[in-house]
Amino acid sequence: MMKTITKFAMTIGTIIVSTVGNAQAESELRLSTTGGEATTVSFEELTKLPDTEFYTSTPWTDGVQKFRGVDFDVLLDTYGITADTVRVSALNDYSVMIPASVLRDDNAILVYLQNDAEMSVRDKGPFWVVFPYDSDVRFQTDTYWSYSVWQVKSIDGQN
Repeated sequence: MMKTITKFAMTIGTIIVSTVGNAQAESELRLSTTGGEATTVSFEELTKLPDTEFYTSTPWTDGVQKFRGVDFDVLLDTYGITADTVRVSALNDYSVMIPASVLRDDNAILVYLQNDAEMSVRDKGPFWVVFPYDSDVRFQTDTYWSYSVWQVKSIDGQN
């Protein structure tokens, strides 16, 4: 009986450690330059960068939401991503190539808070590319919807 309880406790401990490890990995963002230099940035590091917030509705949420995150000008400049195009990839391996000028000039932010709360993976987090959709009808197109990657895991500069 004691041997069974010990095995059970060890299994539970392994599950807890694995779950914590996966949760930490989901709260990190991998960034790489066109030269292939990669860095991993934690949620906490991103929140220390100058932030931007706006209110907008999206096709994936109910009503107007408050989004806070890092403006792509700040993000790309801080981490030396100078490429003309970046690949934004999600946890489910969806990825899209986005002109860096679109991210910079169209006020996109890498969101880390929605309505002042961290976003779980279930709620499109921990990071989500969001545009101020309500500010311009051109943001309400299939092209911009495809750029609106959620569950972002990496941003890579492309040649």
